[in-house]
Amino acid sequence: MIKKVINDNILLEVEIQEQQTNSGIIIPDSASDKHIQKGRIAFIGEGRLNEKGERNKMSVNVGDNVLFEKSYNAQEIKIDEKTYLKISESDIIATLD
Repeated sequence: MIKKVINDNILLEVEIQEQQTNSGIIIPDSASDKHIQKGRIAFIGEGRLNEKGERNKMSVNVGDNVLFEKSYNAQEIKIDEKTYLKISESDIIATLD
């Protein structure tokens, strides 16, 4: 069970984006070279500390649908039979309707 997420870390539920070729072969998201993905924010941290020791407020909220850049720092985490992707706030490109 997640009690608290630290700093500017975000846990996402990633939207699976499979592609299909003209001949009907399905290419899973994990085999794609696309680095921009969609997801829904499940948990957010409290924000990163700035030079003054104050917390910078997070610009996203739990439940937001976002476009994000999947970086090499992103890690899959399995908790209570659910899989999340851990990213930083700086990996988020935009929020979606």
